[in-house]
Amino acid sequence: MSAILIISVFLIFVASLALLRTKRPRSDEGAEQLPPPFGSRGLFADIAARPPGDGGEAGAEGGASEEPGKSLRARAERGDLAVLLDAHATGNAALYRATLDVLVERSAKSPEDLRALAALLARSDELRACPALAELLLGVWKQSPTRPATAELLRVAALSDDAETFGLAVSNVLQAWEGGRLEDASAEELRSLIEAEYWLLSSEAKRSGAGFLLKKRLADARRRLSGGARRGNPPTTGSFGDELPAQKERE
Repeated sequence: MSAILIISVFLIFVASLALLRTKRPRSDEGAEQLPPPFGSRGLFADIAARPPGDGGEAGAEGGASEEPGKSLRARAERGDLAVLLDAHATGNAALYRATLDVLVERSAKSPEDLRALAALLARSDELRACPALAELLLGVWKQSPTRPATAELLRVAALSDDAETFGLAVSNVLQAWEGGRLEDASAEELRSLIEAEYWLLSSEAKRSGAGFLLKKRLADARRRLSGGARRGNPPTTGSFGDELPAQKERE
């Protein structure tokens, strides 16, 4: 009898305990629900969402800007000199210089190609040269310092907008003249040519440290030309001004 009573009390206790557990609220039932996580949204969400290699609109614009450069380079590598006019028309100085560099590199192995490139620049009112082209042209000029080639050399050297390069060309021209290798050029013509081409240098080049040294070199050139330190003094035929068209002063 006592065993049955004990079992009954135990069962009642267990049942009461189970009932209390079912009625007690869950520990997280009253907690405030948080919003779902943002994932990768943020400053770089759009970039992170793109597949690798996709630059979006910026990439598309970059690709569009690279296309003209590739086309111009390909034409320059084929030796198309007219590409310089198109490169200049873009208004992009870096693109123009890159195109010119390709043409200069290609022409370095051929004196004929080099002279053709120099002639295009020398006769243009807009195109500029570069020191590398002027130095290559100087090497070709030394082999045959003719009257037309001298005018072209000084013009290209001035268009390089590099005072040191122009000064080097002037020094070599003076040495050739004093050595009797420019037989059909008078001192006065040569002085006028040098001074006229000097003004084609950019203002930045003339104001630079090299520009200051160039002015001293030009003063020395005027002195040497005035002194007539030359082997012989044959008469001239024509003027240097006939060799190349006049160009406006470079601001």
